[in-house]
This record gives sequence, C-alpha cells and structure tokens, in this order.
Amino acid sequence: MEHTGLPLDWAFRPALDLELKQYTLLAYLQRVQGRFREHKLYPHLLELRAHLDTLTELRRRKEALAGEMGGGLLGFDPHTGNALHERPVDDAHLGVIDAVIDFALPGLRRMWTEGSDLRQDLAGRIRLIPVGLQPLNPAEGWLLLRQQREARVYAYTIPLVHPAAITSGHQHVITRFVATYTLGISCTYEHIRTELHSARGAPAVPATYAFEAEGDLPHIETFMPLAKELVRAHIAATWGASTGTPHGRVEPHA
Repeated sequence: MEHTGLPLDWAFRPALDLELKQYTLLAYLQRVQGRFREHKLYPHLLELRAHLDTLTELRRRKEALAGEMGGGLLGFDPHTGNALHERPVDDAHLGVIDAVIDFALPGLRRMWTEGSDLRQDLAGRIRLIPVGLQPLNPAEGWLLLRQQREARVYAYTIPLVHPAAITSGHQHVITRFVATYTLGISCTYEHIRTELHSARGAPAVPATYAFEAEGDLPHIETFMPLAKELVRAHIAATWGASTGTPHGRVEPHA
C-alpha cells in the first residue's frame, strides 16, 4: 500500500518552527485528499486516526504535567474544593508544540471525517453474496472479489484472539491469495466454490462469499479492506454481536 509519509512524531521533532509545521501538515492533508479522490482509503484512514490519537494523547499528557507542576496558589475551586494554581510559564519550544496541536487537530479531524464518509459510501456500493450453503462456523473459508469478469480468490480466517495493535475491522480478517478466475457460463461462483472445496486442506463445509462493486475500486487500497470489513460484519450480525463495521448490501444465497 502507498503511504503519504508523515511520521507520527512530526509535531514535536526538530525543527520546532510553527510555520514549517503548518506547511508540512497542509501538504500531508493535500496528499491524503488526493488519494481519497482516487477512492484509495487505506492506509490513509489508519494514518489519520493514528495522528489524531497521538496528538490528543500528547495534549492530555502535557496538560496533566502542567497541572502537577502548578505555580503559585490562586485559591480554591468553590465546586470541588481543589486548589487552583497559576499555570507555569511554558518553554518556547513547548509553546510551539501547543500551537502545532491547536492548528493540526481540526484539519486532521476534518480529513478523517471526509475519509470516513467516503468509506461508508463505497462500502454501500459493494454487494456481498453468500455462495452455497454456509457452515456452522464461518470463521474460515473463501472470499471472491469480482472486478469486471475477473474474480480474485482469497482464503480467509478470523482468529478468536487479536493483537492489541489492531485498530480497524479489516485487520481482524487474515487473507491469503489463492487464484484468479475468469467468470463465464462455465465458471460461476458455485463452480469456483466446488473446485476450491475439492482442494486438499479445504474446510469440510467452506464458507464462501462473493463481492461485487458498482464501478472499479482500487483493489488493494479499498476493495479488499472493505470486503474484509463487510464479511466480518455479516458474520457477526448472523452468528454473533454487531461489530460496528460499515454495511454493504447482502444478496440472497446463490
């Protein structure tokens, strides 16, 4: 996947020059917006979320530290009884970081909202089609991602335990590319499912889901992650609790 190249520590790494930081952020947001216009969602949505979380946590820690290093006593809060102290004088570099955070958070939130809205829109253009009988345990099987007449097939698994670092629904679904088929009269979803089922090591009753999108979508940056999110949401809604992932359209069983 293509990265837009803004380190997570960009706001507080040298040089601490407010104008330079502002130009750096604006250039980054412009690049991300360009990717969204190309309907390329990932990894840019994850990057935006990581930047927002990093700066929000940095502000929280800085304010907590300032509270612990309070200046002279001003009085007491009449509602809580807590002591009120003068705010300590900030170091010039810390003041620049504060200004960078104040400038950056609104822009990052705005771009995150734009990308999230686009994600919901594109997910709504994808049809999820269960193929054949579905097993009692759909935690593994195959995903058939169709673009035009080509269907790329992936084996998938949904582990019961996930690393804490996973922050997005599609990361919960592990996939492995299997093959590419050209669909036609003699090569249908059912035909592909039967052929896969006959392969060594296939699940006894394989879960198989086909995905069809309205128009072309970037395969790696958008179609694949959204398909993984949609199948996870479908499985959770059918066999377990809702996951809060975006909803596409689910067609009747083939």
